[in-house]
Amino acid sequence: MPSLSVVYPRTPGTTFDFDYYRSKHMPLVTQLWGNAGLAGGEALLGKSTPDGSEAPYFAIGIIHFDTAEALRAALAGEHASEIIGDIAKFTDAEPVIQINDRFAPAWMCRRVFVLPFDG
Repeated sequence: MPSLSVVYPRTPGTTFDFDYYRSKHMPLVTQLWGNAGLAGGEALLGKSTPDGSEAPYFAIGIIHFDTAEALRAALAGEHASEIIGDIAKFTDAEPVIQINDRFAPAWMCRRVFVLPFDG
């Protein structure tokens, strides 16, 4: 599945408004690209590294499209500049934008629950 990732690096002096990102930017992407082949997405909000220090990224946004053609059309389409322009409203970090091919093996998509049995 074709996906677009937008990575927001945390560098000294940069800021990121998580509330705006969640409540305004993500809904804007859904509204403007929802009928353009957008299949879903998620945001990973950086909390920390394994040793507890500050996360190297504020956030990683990942949006999935039905086809590679739909993704490329969205990036070249009429709403792309509005979506990209909205980034400056919540961060001064320089985003890294990348087109990806999503791969999720079946074994990674299953959850196994072991419940205690009391007999």
